[in-house]
This record gives sequence, C-alpha cells and structure tokens, in this order.
Amino acid sequence: MEKCNINKDLLLFKIFNIHKIICNKANKSFSNEGMNLQVEQIPVLMVIYYNGPQSQQEIAHELVRDKSSILRTVSFLETAGYVLAEPDAHDKRKKFINLTPKGLQLAKKIAGDMGKMDGKMFSNLSIAEKLILTELLDKCADHINNIETRVFN
Repeated sequence: MEKCNINKDLLLFKIFNIHKIICNKANKSFSNEGMNLQVEQIPVLMVIYYNGPQSQQEIAHELVRDKSSILRTVSFLETAGYVLAEPDAHDKRKKFINLTPKGLQLAKKIAGDMGKMDGKMFSNLSIAEKLILTELLDKCADHINNIETRVFN
C-alpha cells in the first residue's frame, strides 16, 4: 500500500484542517472581544437576526443541521440571555426562538464583525482568487450533497 500523508495528500483532511483553524481563530477573536460564544453557535443567532423569529425546526432546516444540535445551541443562547424560546400558541410542542435585546445587540455587532474577520482571514487572496475559491467550494458542496451517503463503495 502506498504511504499517504493524510494532512497533505487528501483534500478531505485539508478542508477539515482549515475549518478547525478558522473556528479556533474566530473563537479566540470572540473571546478577546468579551463574547461568550462559539463560532458554531453564531449561525443560529444570525438566522433569527436576518429572518425574524423561527421555530427550531425552521432553523435546523435553514442551517442543514440536526434538530438536537439546534436544541443544544438554543439552550446555550437562552441561558446566556441572547434568545427567548416561546411556545407556539397553536402547537405547544413547537417553540419559536426570538432574539432578546441583548441578543439583538450581539447579532448587530457580529453582522459587522464577520465581514471584517472574513476580509482579514482571506486578505492574502486577490478578488479573482476569492471568486474562484468560492466557485470551487460551491461546486464541491453541490457535488458532495448529491452523491450517495455510502462513499466507501
């Protein structure tokens, strides 16, 4: 069997690695700003910010994440005082998640800061390179979403 350096030879692990680096840098930046938040929690906050109150199922669908992951994030955000989960008047099993004033203030700050963070993290790329990278990543995501889940065949 030919030797393989998984971190250098396989795109799969290169992408895992850059994801880990981005999350670590972003989390450190949030911590330095005094935000008690992890990068994985931000999309939930921002979906509500941009789309208004959402059910947990709607958030899960929008972010293509499982409902239990959304439930954990909402629970954390609610404990931190950023969101409020209110039962639906028509279906008591359903909860609508809305931003609190504290959550709205944080979401506004994040909306401004994420563009700056993105710009800084990818400042070594030209505009053309960013467009190409975006196109390639979208192409990969579409392909991966459309292949069978049994990838070992």
